[in-house]
Amino acid sequence: MDHKSGLMYSFAAIAAVTVLVQADDAAAASTHTVRAGDTLWSISQQHNIPLATLKTANNLTSDRIAIGQTLRLSGAVTLAPTNNNNTQATANRTTTANLNLRNGAGTTHSVLLTIPRGQSLTPLKTSGSWTQVTYNGRTGWVHNDFLSAAPAQPPTPAPAAPVVTPSSATTSKTTANLNLRASKSTSARVLTTIPKGQSVSVLKVEGTWSQVKYGSQTGFVANTYLSNTASTPTPTTPATPAPSQPSQIKEESINTLYVTTANLNMRQGAGTGFALVTTIPNGTTVTATKQSGSWVYVTYNGKSGYVSTGFLKQTTTAPSAPVAPNLGDAGAGNTDVDYIVNTPSLNVRASATTNSAVIGSVKAGQTLRVVQTSNGWHQIYIGNTTGFVSSSFVRQVQKGSTSNPTWVSGSYDSHTFVTSGSVAIRSQANDTSSIVGSTLRGGLLNVIGETATHYRVAEGFIAKAHVTQISGKSAQSTRLATIAVAQRFVGTPYVWASSSPVNGGFDCSGLIFYAFNQAGVNIPRTNVANYWAGAYFGPQLPKSFTPQAGDLVFFENTYTAGPSHMGIMINADTFIHAGTSGLGYNQISKEPYWQSRLIGYKRP
Repeated sequence: MDHKSGLMYSFAAIAAVTVLVQADDAAAASTHTVRAGDTLWSISQQHNIPLATLKTANNLTSDRIAIGQTLRLSGAVTLAPTNNNNTQATANRTTTANLNLRNGAGTTHSVLLTIPRGQSLTPLKTSGSWTQVTYNGRTGWVHNDFLSAAPAQPPTPAPAAPVVTPSSATTSKTTANLNLRASKSTSARVLTTIPKGQSVSVLKVEGTWSQVKYGSQTGFVANTYLSNTASTPTPTTPATPAPSQPSQIKEESINTLYVTTANLNMRQGAGTGFALVTTIPNGTTVTATKQSGSWVYVTYNGKSGYVSTGFLKQTTTAPSAPVAPNLGDAGAGNTDVDYIVNTPSLNVRASATTNSAVIGSVKAGQTLRVVQTSNGWHQIYIGNTTGFVSSSFVRQVQKGSTSNPTWVSGSYDSHTFVTSGSVAIRSQANDTSSIVGSTLRGGLLNVIGETATHYRVAEGFIAKAHVTQISGKSAQSTRLATIAVAQRFVGTPYVWASSSPVNGGFDCSGLIFYAFNQAGVNIPRTNVANYWAGAYFGPQLPKSFTPQAGDLVFFENTYTAGPSHMGIMINADTFIHAGTSGLGYNQISKEPYWQSRLIGYKRP
């Protein structure tokens, strides 16, 4: 992919596309009743009320709200709404996130530059949900969702912090994993991350920042995360009394289920200054166990850390009507039958649709407590909440019956059975019954039963003669390994023609070459067009195909005509790739640019 293509994105921008623009007339309401998925930030945007004003009007000391809670709006000052037509705008606005400046009023227009968070802008005119501004000599359009009203009067400038230079360097220890930056700003480049408990030499203190030396590197760190092991140096001039430190936010225990609304960074502490642990994909369900201000503590994929609640949507799986808990193990007080899981593993979802978030799973032979049944779904108790499972994979048996379910006893590893080509799936365990589907080349089978001649899958039966039982590393585990390799380099720069991290980054086809070779698949280095047209990775699959994790996605007409960009799918919609602004994630369904250029897929 050409580094001049102009495609830019950032994690903040990825989050931006998930924000829902609310109707202007909502601001006229005097109260707002909290619904599932609401956050204080989304309510403030919906009613054009500053977040701080909304909290003050309701005596809120944190961002936590509860479903059903009534919030006062009449005591809050509303922001001036924007018109749908082009209008002149004069009041200064401030960016609330790193914000793309585009050459037109829409996400399909090219990005001119990215405006840092906290910059004051003077609107020139508005068009719907977009505002025209000038920044650094460039005039373009920005989205209103990431502009807040600037204060009417500029704040009184704080007195310059005294520079305290010790006569000799003192030693301090870090109280957390701490970023060493090139200058005194959280937006400055990070030179390295100093582990917690490491000693640093303090060269001078400037306000809330200290210039320190760690190893062979010198830079700036926030004083908050330094603990002196020697006496504080005495300033050579009378010191201005230090302002009192704000009281530390109290961390409290919670047990709340959330769904991420963007690809979300998990950090080691409750703040953007802490080191990155991992990135949680958009649409992932997580359980928060602790809250510290606007940050919550979650666990994802075996790793734990803090994420911002600004990109979380609270979810609920409560029944549509109150249901008395069933003390037995059958459904809703049913005394005649038990509900038995009839497949090796069955996903439990937040709502009665396969598009909803997975909140857990149940296993073969497990007896379910069913709340209610409707439209092919059972609502069941799971833990201290409820969820939904497809009734197609649940069998009703006489209560207390010892009969075995229809699946065959035994362990069927879904990463063990594979077909070498496209094989027919039949309605019965014979080769004369009707064909109800087919497999892909190299497709892994989720075997749930068997006869002497056929394996049973959820869709039907496949002749054993066409199925290979492999041992060791499977095709799917190899595909998943390529994702793991790519995710290690999220955030690294785009480097034209590079296929190795030793060059500082990758281009799109170079990432594919490196990831597959690291995962044990020996492929040659070539370009996107050859990967798409050649025999590499199997046959071409149409864009109507539903991809899985590890499949390759191809795009055309990006920086040049024809196949010109590619990435690795991490689920049916999100892919990881080396883009113009670095290695990261994008979603096909939410971004018209990628939708319009999608060619198709390949399954390695």
